[in-house]
Amino acid sequence: MQRFVSRLVLTLVLLAATVAGAQAGPATDTLSQSVDKIIALLADPAYKASDTRPAMRAKLIAAIGEIFDMKELSRRALGPEWNKFSPEQQERFVKAFGTLLENTYLDKIESYTDENVQYLTEQDLGGGKAEVSTKVMGKGKEIPIAYRLTDRGGWKVYDVVIEGVSLVQNYRSQFGQLLMNESPDAVIAKISQKRS
Repeated sequence: MQRFVSRLVLTLVLLAATVAGAQAGPATDTLSQSVDKIIALLADPAYKASDTRPAMRAKLIAAIGEIFDMKELSRRALGPEWNKFSPEQQERFVKAFGTLLENTYLDKIESYTDENVQYLTEQDLGGGKAEVSTKVMGKGKEIPIAYRLTDRGGWKVYDVVIEGVSLVQNYRSQFGQLLMNESPDAVIAKISQKRS
């Protein structure tokens, strides 16, 4: 799990890295535009200033939120269990899971160094879905990362696959274990209490 988290951190560095050449398609274009916006925020001197940092951090969270479809990511992370949650529980789960991911990865994104990202290919998965393959290069390593996006009036990420390991599948396994013995409300409460 720790190795996966480390790889995921490197993946999310994509959202704050220098972008190298891409074979663009609509999903890739959307992803790279979001990256540009995030890079600009992190490069802004106001981001480092203590008096403006909270406001700048809020802008960074919003920019990351624009490219990730947290409801779809949450639905997929729960798998079939999603349908056992009431609409109100689903909303609370999406919020709690989003906060968990933010608490786990935001500091890492803010501390990115000079990793470079190459956009390699964009594959149409059908049904308004696409996979953008990338490679993160830095510190003598190359890590293959694929972003799965869905188009619902705009492309958004619903899964990240690092070296063949899916973020969604990883969390689905964890949540599935919890839900074998706990109610949806108890699982939401546990997720809400977790910090990085």
